[in-house]
Amino acid sequence: MFRSRGAQRPRSGFTLIELLVVIAIIGVLVALIMPAVQAARETANRAKCQNNLKQLGLAAQEYHDTFLSFPAGWYCWEAEWDVSMGCLGPPGDCDCVPWNPAGTPMSAPVSLYWNGLTTGLLMKIEGINLWNELNFNLPPNVRDNATGVRRTLEAFVCPSNRKATTVSNAGSTAIKFGPSDYRGNSAADGNLACNDMVVPPTNPLDNQTACRNYENGVAYKNSQVSMADIVDGTSTTILMGEAIDSQKLPATWSQGSTACVRTLLSRTINKPVTNSNGTYWIYWASKHPNLVNYARCDGSVGPITAQINKLVLMKLMTRNGGEAISSDEIK
Repeated sequence: MFRSRGAQRPRSGFTLIELLVVIAIIGVLVALIMPAVQAARETANRAKCQNNLKQLGLAAQEYHDTFLSFPAGWYCWEAEWDVSMGCLGPPGDCDCVPWNPAGTPMSAPVSLYWNGLTTGLLMKIEGINLWNELNFNLPPNVRDNATGVRRTLEAFVCPSNRKATTVSNAGSTAIKFGPSDYRGNSAADGNLACNDMVVPPTNPLDNQTACRNYENGVAYKNSQVSMADIVDGTSTTILMGEAIDSQKLPATWSQGSTACVRTLLSRTINKPVTNSNGTYWIYWASKHPNLVNYARCDGSVGPITAQINKLVLMKLMTRNGGEAISSDEIK
C-alpha cells in the first residue's frame, strides 16, 4: 500500500517539556560544579598570593645581606623634641603628632611619607628602573613622583582581593598610586584599651599613654632591624602579611601611611575595624576564607587562621619578647 503524496511523515524532536527538563538538569549540574570551580580558582589565587609573599620575603633576605638590616616600615624626616616647645621639625615631619607638652593641639603632619618596606624591596625584585625613577627627596604624593608611584606591580597584589590597578589618593583624584595588599609588622600591643586611633607619644619620656608598643616588631618608622635583633627567632617572627585595601584609606606600595600594621589584642584577623569614624579595613585581613598569609623573617610563608589565640599572635609579632612558641599553637 502506497502513502499518498499529501501525507506528511511524523517529525522527530524534543517537546517543550523535554527541553525544560534538559535545561533543569544542566542547571543542577552547573550548580554542583560551580563551588568546585570557585574552590579551585581560590586555591590558585591563594598559591599565587603565597608566592608573592615568598618572593618578597626572599627579597627582604637579599636586602638584609646587602644593608645588614631589613627595610624600614616607612621613612620620614627626624624631628627634635624640645621640652618647652614640643615637636620641632620641617613641615610634614611624621614625628610631629598633634599634641604638645601642655596638652594643646599642634599642627598635624601635612604630607605623606615614604613607605620603606615595599619601596626598599624594589631593587631586589627587578624594580631597579622604577627605583631610579623616584625622587626620594620628595614625598610620594607630589607631581615629580606622579608617574613612578602610579605603576602597578603584580608582586604587591593578591589576586583574591583585586585586579592589579591603580587607586586614587584619599581626597584627591589628581594623583594615582600603585596598590599593595601587603604590609609590614610594626608592633604588637596586648593592652585591650589600645586601638589604631591612639596617637603614639612623640616624647620618649611621655608616659601619659599605656599604649607604647609601637616599635617592638620588625618594620616601623626609620627602623633598622637586623637578624641579630630578632632574639625570638626568625622562623617565629612575622615580617609582613596581608592587609586588604580600604576604600577610605587605600593601601599603596609608596605611601608610609599604609605601610604597616600594629597588632592589637582588641582586633581580630579578617574583621573590619569599627569606631566613631566608621567601618574600614586597617588590620590583618584577606579575601581568603578564614585565613591570612604571612611571610616570616626567615623567608618562609604560611597561613594563620582567624581562630588563632590572640596572645600567640602577639608572640609572633614581637621580635624580642622572650616568648616560647610551640608549633601546634600556630594555626
